[in-house]
Amino acid sequence: MHDGEVTPAATFILLSYNQESSIRASMESVLTQDCEPIEIIVSDDASTDGTFTIIKQLAQEYAGPHRVIARQNDVNIGTNRHIERAIELSSADLMIWTAGDDINATYRAKRIIEAFRQTQAKLLFSDAITISSDGTAGSDAYRRALFYREYSRQEAALSFELYLGATAAWHKDLYRKYGGFAPERAYEDLILGFRAVLEQGIHYINEKLVTYQEGAGISSQLAKHVSKLGNRERRTAILQSQIKVLEQRLRDAKVFGLAADDPVQVAIVTQLETLQVRLDYYTWSADSRRRLLARPLRHGNALLAEAIRDLRKR
Repeated sequence: MHDGEVTPAATFILLSYNQESSIRASMESVLTQDCEPIEIIVSDDASTDGTFTIIKQLAQEYAGPHRVIARQNDVNIGTNRHIERAIELSSADLMIWTAGDDINATYRAKRIIEAFRQTQAKLLFSDAITISSDGTAGSDAYRRALFYREYSRQEAALSFELYLGATAAWHKDLYRKYGGFAPERAYEDLILGFRAVLEQGIHYINEKLVTYQEGAGISSQLAKHVSKLGNRERRTAILQSQIKVLEQRLRDAKVFGLAADDPVQVAIVTQLETLQVRLDYYTWSADSRRRLLARPLRHGNALLAEAIRDLRKR
């Protein structure tokens, strides 16, 4: 911010990567937000197609009330590092997130700012209109995620479906207090959701504020890549991702101040051990042997369960 400028109520952040076919509609849905003046950051992760050309054109043509920043990374840095870069650039503490293939209701920012002022929640999320890859109506499967029912710390500690990340807005405190994110194997919504439930700072907006393209986002593309692997490779990738998420949640629980014997910490540690042993089934090593000898009954049962699962999937 320059001297004399008022800090905006929110920063609307659009992240893109190789989304030439959808970026125009997505960016226009952000530029036309009907709300008090806000900051808009459109950040591209070194796309190799025409995505950033369209971004620059729309930014140059914009003459509305919002402050628009269009920028591009010199090299592709991946989703989690890209998020961290955008956080550094944001002037506001409240950040509203969207991707280059999603469409935002023109009143999305207004609803989120109003809800934040009323609740001071650290994480706000909403419903969405979903569209399948063929353009037809999508499903509401995302509503099976935990936060659409309850905000239990212990359940959130072990859940890998918390809320629809495409609808999220969150406060910088969830980054300042706990630090950055795990490597790319850990999706940021699974990290932020747990941090927010620790802080008891979650608010659900019961409106469809985003039109979400099922299977089109960067996270969905990674999931598609994993789904094309052989069963053993796919299972290894899933287990590695879940372990990274739980490792980050364990670090965050400690930062928050949970005691080692707190049920949430105990549950995370126990599940981490189980998942690591299940991963050992596919990546056996000297460490795997040591883990089995340390807790032969529990870890032996986990190995057996994974072996049975592997045989059934063949």
